[in-house]
Amino acid sequence: MPKPMQSVPTWLLLLAGCLMVAGLGYLDYVTGDYSILVFYVIPVSFITWFLGRGGSVFICLASGAARLISDYYSYSASSIRYWNSFQDMVFLLMVGFLIGSVKRLLLKDGSE
Repeated sequence: MPKPMQSVPTWLLLLAGCLMVAGLGYLDYVTGDYSILVFYVIPVSFITWFLGRGGSVFICLASGAARLISDYYSYSASSIRYWNSFQDMVFLLMVGFLIGSVKRLLLKDGSE
């Protein structure tokens, strides 16, 4: 972890990520049919970088839930929203794992 972030408690980082996801979920609801999936990458990247794989999975599940809830209240009675939310969550999980891999490779190259 970079030096400034070492003193920040884990729960505070996780809370910041959850607040970002909640804000994006509300914005997703307000925009309606327009997808803002790409913006969910911001909290996923932030949490993955500083909290690792466990935090990444948690924030991706929270993002998937936020997408599902916003789609539930935005769309009419469409059963496809479940599939769309699942796909979005899988995409965010892949992004989280890729960012975690990049961090591991950067730390590995820096130590040699």
